[in-house]
Amino acid sequence: MTGARAVDDVAVAWTNMEAAYNPSLVAYGDKYISALKRTTFRKASHKVFWVNHLYVCVGPHGDLHGLRCQTYNPWLEPYLECEFDKDVRDGRTDVTGLGDVKVWVWPGRGLFTIFGRKPERVPGAGPYCTSKVVYDQWIAQIRPEQAAGPWRLQQPLRLHLTGAWKYPESPKYVMEKNWMPWVYRNDNGSETLFVTHMVNPHRILEVSTSGACEVRHETNGRPDLFGRFVGHSIHGGPPVIWVDGKLSRDGLPYYMGIMHHIELIDAAEAAPASNSNSTSRRRARSKKSRKLRLYRHFAYKFQPKPPFAITDISDELNLTFFRQPNFPSKAHVAYVSGFFLGANGTVYISYGAGDREARVMITSIPDMEALFTGRIEFLPPAAKIVFSAA
Repeated sequence: MTGARAVDDVAVAWTNMEAAYNPSLVAYGDKYISALKRTTFRKASHKVFWVNHLYVCVGPHGDLHGLRCQTYNPWLEPYLECEFDKDVRDGRTDVTGLGDVKVWVWPGRGLFTIFGRKPERVPGAGPYCTSKVVYDQWIAQIRPEQAAGPWRLQQPLRLHLTGAWKYPESPKYVMEKNWMPWVYRNDNGSETLFVTHMVNPHRILEVSTSGACEVRHETNGRPDLFGRFVGHSIHGGPPVIWVDGKLSRDGLPYYMGIMHHIELIDAAEAAPASNSNSTSRRRARSKKSRKLRLYRHFAYKFQPKPPFAITDISDELNLTFFRQPNFPSKAHVAYVSGFFLGANGTVYISYGAGDREARVMITSIPDMEALFTGRIEFLPPAAKIVFSAA
């Protein structure tokens, strides 16, 4: 049934601090391992800095509430970030630290993370970022395995586009986010690390051990699938999973990813129907002109072999949102940062709600496939909200 709740969808608290969010959970050996973050704010004389604090958490497999966390900083040497100038966000806001850290498993090679960070300062060039790309993607290794080979990373590896790819003249700057890693094994058994750089067009980059990334495949989305998203800017999200034919309903293998987009909606439209007679509903009606951000997430399938074209898109995922009386603008904010398929076919979708809460949705491949109805249905903003806190 469209919009049906998952087998389980629970809030988790893995640090002794409040407001840790955007978890990325995997099962690795006999452990659960996840990353998550919290954000604080620091005012400078000329701007406000968003300060990210990142953690990696470990606990016994089977106990979602048993993870324990420690600060995550994969650099062995000091890293001095550049600062955004007035061309980036008008110079009013900046960010420091790692972005959303997403954990993924490369079977046989180990446990990795992928995340964003600003470039280092260029010696002698002042404090500001000098390149067009003001936010890079990096990968780092948490636990190598015996077959890690050249992917046994001692320091984080900066990923960068190379080859024939050229960034357009506009905009003035580029922030690379939401690169989605996955491993392709060809018929000869050799493996290639790919990342999905864009969902539509479906742009696939091959990653080398130097960090250089070249466009290997690019396919335009089918109109019958992406026509539903005209007017929306589609973004990627967590790492991609491989679904073996033994688990799929038609016996055929495929890859599955999760994409999202953000809409602006009226506050009155967004108020949950269950609160129609409440004070919050009356306040929403009194602020009809106010716009809120609504995040919508969808699973999608793509071909198991080149050119890896997208073949299907699900109905909207029914996530749980987090209501904060002091932060009403965050009531419809959600971000899926983790996507993992366990050995027994269990699917873990880990996500942040309201930039304040960490949650894990536990489901299965049959339940995920049931969302591929062919209709690509959007859930009504008010009806879809299941607030996790009063």
